Formats: sequence, structure tokens, C-alpha cells
Amino acid sequence: MDMTFGNRLASIRKERKVSQSDLGIKAGVHANLIGRYERDEAIPSVEVASKIADALSVSLDYLVGKADKQVDQTLLDKVLSIQQLPDEDREHIMYSIDGLIQHAKTRLAYKK
Repeated sequence: MDMTFGNRLASIRKERKVSQSDLGIKAGVHANLIGRYERDEAIPSVEVASKIADALSVSLDYLVGKADKQVDQTLLDKVLSIQQLPDEDREHIMYSIDGLIQHAKTRLAYKK
């Protein structure tokens, strides 16, 4: 069963332990409107949905149901930082990350 925007919003908000009032303040909308979104009585504009996603530290795609996995914002910030480095530095970092990922996968395989 696909979750509606309102169901997903309520679920994420509760998971993050954020009140409707606090979310409204962070997103710049009234708490009553957050409640209406959660009950699927209203649909936010893309701009408001984006602000809500930012306030909850999730991607807009995840919030609206276009992505099934949440993107870890800290991880995304690191990837964006790496992307801005010179090519040579980026290649060295990616090589190191590939090695660490392979090591972790091997370790997990032997734990089974």
C-alpha cells in the first residue's frame, strides 16, 4: 500500500519527534496547516513541501513518496564536498572509500 503525502509527513514528523507547531515554525507555515496536510485535506505547494522536507532533514523525493530510501543528509553533504574537490583529490578519496566499502562487505560476509 502506498502512503499518501499526509501519511508520510505524519510518520516522518513523529519519527523525528517534532510537533506540528515546531514543524510549522521551521517551515514557515501555521501548525493547523501541517495538520491539514497530514490528514490529506490540503496539498502544499512545491515551495512549502520543500521547506517542510528541509525542516525534517529529508529529501523532497522521500517526503512525496518518489524515493523509498531516506538520504542521510550528513553523508550527502560529504559527497557534495568531495564533488567540489580537484579531480586528483576526488579520485584518491573515492579509491579509499571503495576499499573501505569492500572491507566492510567482506567483514559482514564472514559474520554470517
